[in-house]
Amino acid sequence: MRNNNVYNYINITNVINQLHLKKTYQKGNYIYTICPFCQKNSEREGYLKINTINNVYLCKKCEQSGSSVELYATLHYITTKEAFKRLLKEMPVLDNMPYVYNNPVKDDVYRDMVYRNFLKLQSLNSRHFEKLRQMDFSDKYINQNLFKSIENNTSKKKKICKQLQEQGLKLDGIPGFFQDIDFKWNYKSHNGIYIPVMLDNRIQGLRILLDTKYNLDTENIWFSSNNEYNGTKASNWPMILKNEATSWASLYNSNEQTDIIIATEMILAHKLFNNTNKTVIGVPNNIDKELILSLAKRMNISKVFLFVDKYTVLHTSVSVCKNIIQTLEQHNIEVDFRLALNDSRIGSDLIDICKKNEERNKKIA
Repeated sequence: MRNNNVYNYINITNVINQLHLKKTYQKGNYIYTICPFCQKNSEREGYLKINTINNVYLCKKCEQSGSSVELYATLHYITTKEAFKRLLKEMPVLDNMPYVYNNPVKDDVYRDMVYRNFLKLQSLNSRHFEKLRQMDFSDKYINQNLFKSIENNTSKKKKICKQLQEQGLKLDGIPGFFQDIDFKWNYKSHNGIYIPVMLDNRIQGLRILLDTKYNLDTENIWFSSNNEYNGTKASNWPMILKNEATSWASLYNSNEQTDIIIATEMILAHKLFNNTNKTVIGVPNNIDKELILSLAKRMNISKVFLFVDKYTVLHTSVSVCKNIIQTLEQHNIEVDFRLALNDSRIGSDLIDICKKNEERNKKIA
């Protein structure tokens, strides 16, 4: 036997190459090929999902599954013992695509620089413009906050990545970007709108408002590329929306107690800010009580309007919301808990309450 690692011979990547199975695409550690079992019956055509780490395959259509050696044996009508011997005699034909490697995320200054230049290369289509207008956002608000439609054309996406690289920007360590099977830089895409997540005048990351609800009924996900080659996972960054007249220094170091709104989604936070002009903290729907508490204490908050979207209540659970309320109240922060109907309809009662509180504070002053 040749002086090679035995694993190379029985590696499932080698096996599918030896069998000349037609690959359709690769995603992370998974390769998809036309199923050789379903192919015999055109009415039941399916795709093999091949796990290159665990060395196994599965077709959800015809339910054929097994190991790399079993795949070789079945298609050659021989025993697994004979298949193993034959594979050891054939020189391995392995792909050059390495296993998935995820990068550590770059700092907020660099992320902000990449995302700003990235959004300049995106546009907002008329359908998304109209959708945002129906949420009562003005054209000025939409443009100022860099809301953009997501490009889905593969060649255009790679061209955008190339333009960023030509500007001297590196894409490793930036959530959402990854290297494709041809080692060209690409980025994850969905049908929806980019919502930049702003904190201290910097874009921390990009949240996505989807056109169609994702699994578990959420309309919001991160622009992230974990489990992709050279990809990077997004963190659950918060967002703070404030009046332009209020500086970040005064916001974080105020001696006067105030009240704010905390919303469990970014587009919901924008909706509330647009209607009330109060300081709004946006957090992802998997809310973190320690994050909320640290921001509330840092900003000397006396009262919080905790506005929770329906998805968070149903899937993060009511107990988590109760836990956050109890934590804030233990630190003498009053909480007014309210449930959103969805991202675009927040309920006029909250807006009315916030406005009444502002009028009351003006009279007291």
